[in-house]
Amino acid sequence: MSNTSTTTALMVLSFGGPEKADEVVPFLENVTRGRGIPRERLEKVGEHYFKLGGRSPINDQNKKLIENIEAELKRRGIDMPVYFGNRNWEPYVEDTLTQMAKDGITDAYVFATSAWGGYSGCGQYQEDIRRAIEAVEKAGETPPQVQRLPQFHDNPAFIAEFAAAVDRAREELPEEQRADADLIFTAHSVPSVADDKAGPHSFGGNLYSQQVLDAARLVQEASSFAGQPGSGAAYSWTGKLAEHAAVGGRGDGPANTGVDVGIDLGVDTEHTVELVWQSRSGSPHTPWLEPDVCDHIEARVEAGNTRPIVLCPVGFITDHVEVMWDLDTEAKEAAEDANVPFVRVDTPGLTPAFASMVVDMMAELGAFGTEENTAGSREANGSDAHGAASEASEAARRIVEKYGTVPNFGQTANGSPCAPGCCS
Repeated sequence: MSNTSTTTALMVLSFGGPEKADEVVPFLENVTRGRGIPRERLEKVGEHYFKLGGRSPINDQNKKLIENIEAELKRRGIDMPVYFGNRNWEPYVEDTLTQMAKDGITDAYVFATSAWGGYSGCGQYQEDIRRAIEAVEKAGETPPQVQRLPQFHDNPAFIAEFAAAVDRAREELPEEQRADADLIFTAHSVPSVADDKAGPHSFGGNLYSQQVLDAARLVQEASSFAGQPGSGAAYSWTGKLAEHAAVGGRGDGPANTGVDVGIDLGVDTEHTVELVWQSRSGSPHTPWLEPDVCDHIEARVEAGNTRPIVLCPVGFITDHVEVMWDLDTEAKEAAEDANVPFVRVDTPGLTPAFASMVVDMMAELGAFGTEENTAGSREANGSDAHGAASEASEAARRIVEKYGTVPNFGQTANGSPCAPGCCS
């Protein structure tokens, strides 16, 4: 076994979700705390949960992720406990960190289940950590030193798992439809003003949408769709952004995403992507990133485009309610109503390779005290499955090095922001 001290632990930190129908509205009250939204409106918002039996899948998915991480730690001979905390439902992050302190944990690593920058994807998790530390102190305990793992939108393992899932989805189509299929990416929309503020000021704003664009391009390049951008890209978010339409996003266009890699990534090249958004909420008068995925499917049909759709939920690591309802129900129905063949790509978060990525991220920060386990998932002494994942990850690493243009942030101590004024 590793010499890792049992005073070091990992917390998987997530959004949370209700476990039964009578928890839906109280959960949504937590999510919208301070906004003054009436209960009857929350009951309306909660209809998707009620139609799915009143139970969000997210807690069970995170428990499975933790099980996979524990298995990967054991495979590498690392003795480290893994805890589970949420922002909006039990187990609350404050209670989890307090329990960690009572268990004698002095050093805590936190993996937030979001790959992205921006307030919702990053800044709010930093606030969760600060609030949890305060709760530990109020309980009369000494809080652990907390190190958050960084954002991972372009992690080669993340890219490789999504690319493999894209290819599996394409194979689900009848053979005669596969060559003509279009790959479309979707992620959770956010208010345009929030995206404008996303990231450290030095990045220039729109970190969230730029990371999603970057990830989509990398997944496409790592899949069988490399060099085959979706035929509806011109009227997706990327195409509209290039025309300076009011769809949110960075004003200098989709090709300008952080650093120049010496390759033309513009909308008229083979490297463009067909990217849209989903799951917006709130006032229809507030500008959000758009177009919506269902509106985009309808726009494709109106333009005479009925090519098969392979829909990749690149913005999600597991099948949240937004995936199960907004995509598997509403987007699928929009395609079926237009007689457009449709398959949805699997999310990667519950695969062994994803758990291995999390352990690698900790190892790269020195969580285990030695370098011996840093690349554990890439060692030849693993299973055939780990070996195949390793090869795919290495191939994705080369693609990231060639085409990746957007940095990651988020790796801070004790809930500190990534930079002064970050995401504000």
